[in-house]
Amino acid sequence: MSYKRWLWVLGSLSLIVLCLSLGAEPIKASEMFLKGSASYRILWELRLPRLLFVVLVGGALAQLGGTYQILFRNPLAEPYILGVSSAVVLGVVAGEALFHVPVLSTASAGLGFLCAGLATTLLVFISLHAGSRQVERIVLFGMGLNFVLSSILFLILSFYNQHIGGGSLRWLFGHVPWISFSGVAVLYALCLPLLGILYVLGRPLDAISLGDGVARTLGFSPNRQRIWILILSSVLLCALVTYTGAIGFVGLVVPHAVRLALRPSGSRTLFAFSFLLGAAFLVVSDSLSRILLPPFELPIGIVTTLIGGPAFLLLLWRRVQ
Repeated sequence: MSYKRWLWVLGSLSLIVLCLSLGAEPIKASEMFLKGSASYRILWELRLPRLLFVVLVGGALAQLGGTYQILFRNPLAEPYILGVSSAVVLGVVAGEALFHVPVLSTASAGLGFLCAGLATTLLVFISLHAGSRQVERIVLFGMGLNFVLSSILFLILSFYNQHIGGGSLRWLFGHVPWISFSGVAVLYALCLPLLGILYVLGRPLDAISLGDGVARTLGFSPNRQRIWILILSSVLLCALVTYTGAIGFVGLVVPHAVRLALRPSGSRTLFAFSFLLGAAFLVVSDSLSRILLPPFELPIGIVTTLIGGPAFLLLLWRRVQ
């Protein structure tokens, strides 16, 4: 690995570790390992599980963004482009508004997975019957589905706003919950195998990025690979959105930053560095959301948008120079 890439790895890991010390309450180094002390509880029971959770979410969103950009050969593709996240959000909000199901409960997650499953089934159906313009039609269908589901969501919010709590509204803008080690372990057990499979599918993705005809020549079935990737990525995205809501710009900006800075030769290199940079980016954003206006905690989706929006415009500006 080149010197420049080692700097990226060390810089990202240093940022992640540094953010453990950031928060409304300072941590005393002398009490970090003293059981029962306030610093011990803050570090080991609150901040460390949350940091591990944010690392997974940020890294997974960035890797998903890189996956979609290669799969659909579209630089503007990002994890929320196909409407699966909107289906999850609609299921969760409709559950609370119509059936009083609290957000972040098991029943709420079940409703989110159900709606995401229906949306993914429609995407797979379109993929099977899209013909020669498969990629374009999947993206267009996903964008249309996104608009329709978002409209239904706004309709529910307009008519049932008295049944929706402030916590749910914060969740809609992207929210990181305080989570226990057991909850983090469950999410890692679900998401890491899916991320690993997507990483292994990097070689077929590289072939698909050259065109369906080239992929067939190399022995891959573009249709079959695309369907598997759609299913795996939808399950992964559903698990993340159920916990955090929609966190914007991570999956869009981070893969572009990695391409611009490191120029990876293949998708697997892009995935690895996108995961690392996405994790660091979201950890920093989470820390800023907690320390900018203490004790008020900003929705993390607002922070990532305020940082990611100008960063994306800067990347575009550099590309046109």
